[in-house]
Amino acid sequence: MTRKRLKGDFEIVTTKPRPDIRAITRLVPPTGNLVQGQSALAINPDLAQAASKAIYANQNHYSPAEGVSELRHAVARKISMFNGIEVDPKAKPYELLITPGATAGLIAIAQTYLKASSAIVFEPFYPYHRRILDELGGRAEVLSLSGEDLVLDGDELRARCRQMKNLQPFPLRAVIVCSPANPTGKVFTRSELETVAAVCQEFDLLCIADEVYEHYVVGDRTHSSIATLDGMWDRTITVNSFSKSWNISGWRLGYVYGASKLVAPLNIANNVFYVCSPTPLQLALSEVLMSDPEYYSELRDRFTAKRRVSVEALSELGFHTYESGSAFYLWTRIPEGYKDAMQLNEMLMERAGVAGVPGSAFADSDMYDSHMRLCIAREDDILRGALDKFRTALAERSN
Repeated sequence: MTRKRLKGDFEIVTTKPRPDIRAITRLVPPTGNLVQGQSALAINPDLAQAASKAIYANQNHYSPAEGVSELRHAVARKISMFNGIEVDPKAKPYELLITPGATAGLIAIAQTYLKASSAIVFEPFYPYHRRILDELGGRAEVLSLSGEDLVLDGDELRARCRQMKNLQPFPLRAVIVCSPANPTGKVFTRSELETVAAVCQEFDLLCIADEVYEHYVVGDRTHSSIATLDGMWDRTITVNSFSKSWNISGWRLGYVYGASKLVAPLNIANNVFYVCSPTPLQLALSEVLMSDPEYYSELRDRFTAKRRVSVEALSELGFHTYESGSAFYLWTRIPEGYKDAMQLNEMLMERAGVAGVPGSAFADSDMYDSHMRLCIAREDDILRGALDKFRTALAERSN
């Protein structure tokens, strides 16, 4: 079911069907899977070797809930280099925690701060940002971005915060900003982040910054961490992950950081729910994480090429791809003549064994029923083959 809030405490409940991303994934072969949001690229050989070494060295036992010291220090160096933020990995209370993926970080935040409270998410939204809140006794309030360019309307955000701040039940406690965003890839502009920062300070709100896709910003865009803006360090918890950038989604390694007064309490949930993140995998990643200064620039160049090839192929077929500023996902309007992305996706699966995710998986409104999210984090031959499958399916229909 889908909730839509009206004025005051009144709600309506709709039964708009929502695509099941994992179910769609199971219906297509790997050669046609542009569905699931994970990187299917090969693991870095040095990282694989380091993991094997740690396992064979019998480093397979419990480690501290906050993460092994080696990885915490490596992550602190990474944050300093790429985010311009100095985090002390030795600080107590903690400023930095290693978590079993970014999802575990989001769960710890919801458990610690958002029970019986609400958080604003921007539509199109990442479904887990809502689902985690729902499962842990909170609520997501959806605010749509505006127009084809998905612009944040600061006046609308301010009005919603004013309305929701003290509303019972579920008073507003936080704003979740995902940049670059899942599903659209939208890179929030500096001006938009400044608007969010001003609103958070005006209404005394927590900011949850999901920056999992920070290394996929391409072109002239730059990634800005909202925690660096004036007044935001003391009210921002930043969540990140190695799953995408190191092609290790199954390892379940991520991290959260911020002011100790915000981050240290998260370790209670981190400990109770998970005990610790995988010990040998933490140690392996700590060896490799900062060993190659060119790693992330090469990653960006590789995905810039993937995006260019994909957009060109899809444009020839009548898709219109959003200029998001990033390159892990494509957010694209389906060709004219097709009204519903769910129906188009079913046709693609039936005729060519290829699929993406219909836009309705990421929205309450009907505004994105004609959009699809495509994950291009695939080896080049797989990606080219999947695009060929699109051509095959659409050519068959036109005949």
